[in-house]
Amino acid sequence: MKKAITGSVSLIALSLASAAIAQGVPNTSTVTQGGSGGEATVTQKGTGTNSSTITQDGADNAITVDQNSAAGGTNTSTVTQSSAASDSTADIDQTGEGNDSTVQQDGDGSDVDVAQTGTDNISRIIQNAIGSEATVNQNGNANFSNIGQTGDNASILVNQTNTDGGVDGNDSFITQSGDNANAIVGQTGQGNISNIIETGNASFTQVTQSGTGNDSRVTQGGLSADAFVSQTGTGNGSIIGQTGISSVTDIVQSGEGNRSTVTQAGSFARTDVDQNGDSNTSSVTQSANLAAVSVGQNGDSNFSTVTQSGAGSRTSVTQTNLTGAPTGNTSTVGQTGQGSQNTITQTGSENNSSFTQSGLGAVARITQTGANNTSSATESGAASDLDVRQLGRGNASTVTQNGEGSQVDILQDGTTNTSLVTGTGFTSTVDVRQTGTTNTSTVFQAGGVLNGFTNVDVTQDGEQNDSTVRQLAGAADVTVGQTGANNFSDVVGLANLSDATVTQNGTGNRSEIDQNAANRPGLFGPVAIVNENQSATVTQSGEGNNQRLNQYGRDQIASITQIGEDNVSGTTGGLVGITQVGDGNLATLRQEGDRNSSVINQGTSGSLTLVNAASSEDNTARVTQTGTEGKSTLTQNGDGNLATVDQDGLLNDSIITQTGNNNIAGVTQGGIGDVSGITQAGNGHTAAVFQDQP
Repeated sequence: MKKAITGSVSLIALSLASAAIAQGVPNTSTVTQGGSGGEATVTQKGTGTNSSTITQDGADNAITVDQNSAAGGTNTSTVTQSSAASDSTADIDQTGEGNDSTVQQDGDGSDVDVAQTGTDNISRIIQNAIGSEATVNQNGNANFSNIGQTGDNASILVNQTNTDGGVDGNDSFITQSGDNANAIVGQTGQGNISNIIETGNASFTQVTQSGTGNDSRVTQGGLSADAFVSQTGTGNGSIIGQTGISSVTDIVQSGEGNRSTVTQAGSFARTDVDQNGDSNTSSVTQSANLAAVSVGQNGDSNFSTVTQSGAGSRTSVTQTNLTGAPTGNTSTVGQTGQGSQNTITQTGSENNSSFTQSGLGAVARITQTGANNTSSATESGAASDLDVRQLGRGNASTVTQNGEGSQVDILQDGTTNTSLVTGTGFTSTVDVRQTGTTNTSTVFQAGGVLNGFTNVDVTQDGEQNDSTVRQLAGAADVTVGQTGANNFSDVVGLANLSDATVTQNGTGNRSEIDQNAANRPGLFGPVAIVNENQSATVTQSGEGNNQRLNQYGRDQIASITQIGEDNVSGTTGGLVGITQVGDGNLATLRQEGDRNSSVINQGTSGSLTLVNAASSEDNTARVTQTGTEGKSTLTQNGDGNLATVDQDGLLNDSIITQTGNNNIAGVTQGGIGDVSGITQAGNGHTAAVFQDQP
């Protein structure tokens, strides 16, 4: 009987509404139902302020409200379904100005569908039930939608469209808590804002905004969380926080002033950020194992920051700086997990890359193409691998390598590029390749003084390139290859069993090698470490090349080969080309060409080194010159020294000075105007000079 009464009330309200429309009187409908199986249907049309209020208490509730108001009217619909209700359904459709709909449902199987078309639309929905579902469609100006759901199998869909009209548009706030939650928000207009918070299992979020001043914030908690945000317009901003296993984040922004911040925690997390526009900013933080980050930015002054702390994590950053941009892109990546991988690609000018890895077996690839780019990388994990490629001019690369068994590869192609590598790891390897002019390579390596087993390989192809290598490690190897004109190589090695090889092809090249003793901390101060078994090999092909070599220690080997004209083993002003101080040293010099000169000094009674110079003995020096106007000066100080000079050409000059016991000096000269002078002081010396040989 009660249901019949309320039904008749509804019919009366409808009849009065028809009369009110005709008379221009605002329509009003109020329906109250109690019990189970109740239904209410309200339809109001006309010019004025339509209002509908429905309250249901019971199971199997169903509500349908349809209001249509012309300009000047304000439609309002309020639907309330009690907590005892099951299978509740509400359908509200309003067309006109100032529409407002409020729906609250409490029960199982709730379903709400709201569609509003007009101006100043507002929809608020609260659901607390299993299998809840809410759908809101608003088309007009200043749309607002607020939905809260609690329960299992919840689903939300909100579509808002703003046609401007001088009023800022869409706002959507969604809160879901429960299993299998879903949320989809699409907004088109001005000043769009979407805020979604999901807590539960298998959460899903998709936000699409197109317009000006878009803002999207998504917070997800639980397993298998997904979030997709796509924004197109000006001043876009997106913040996503995820916690759980198998989290996925996908952000696409196109416009000016885009910002994206992603925080993920959990295994198998993945983040994809794609920004296209001006002044884009992306910040991603991951702390999950096997996490992956992909950032793509295309625009001016892009900035990307990625922080990963999980094992097996991967990062890929691609930045493109548009032509004519005032400032470049910036990428900052920090990885602390084992087996992490990083790839950074920057295209354009004035780009900057900062990278830090501290995990075991980490791998990094940095590629920069353009002008005045800067790359800074630090690796402290063992067995790490770093590859830096810079193509263009004015690029700079700085690498710090402190991991044992780490590998660094630097490739620079262009002009005025700079590479600096500093490392302290055992068995570390540095490979530098530079092609172009006025490039500079500097390598500092420090490992074990006795057995560091570090390796440096520098190759420069071009003109006016500089290579500097400093090693404080035992059993270290240095290889420098330069092709071109006016290149300079400087190698300094401190410790035993170190080898240095320098090869220069071209004109006006210069090579300097210093292999010295080192100090190590002692109980009563620094203790000198005697150098042993070091070798230096210099090969120069061309004209006007110059080399200088100093070796301090025992059983050192120096081999110099110069092929061409006007080559000098020594420096202008009479400085010594080869200096060896210690016991059992061997110096071999070969010069082929015209107007070459050589100066060799073995042993000294001064204090030029940490080893005892007075104990120099068993030194051997061999000089071979082929050409004209060659000069050779050799000085030995010690016991049992042997000096041999062989010159072939015109105007040759050889001077040998030996001080000590059992020295032997032999000079063979062939040509015109040869001059040879031998001075021996001590016992058992032998001197043999052959000039003008056939």
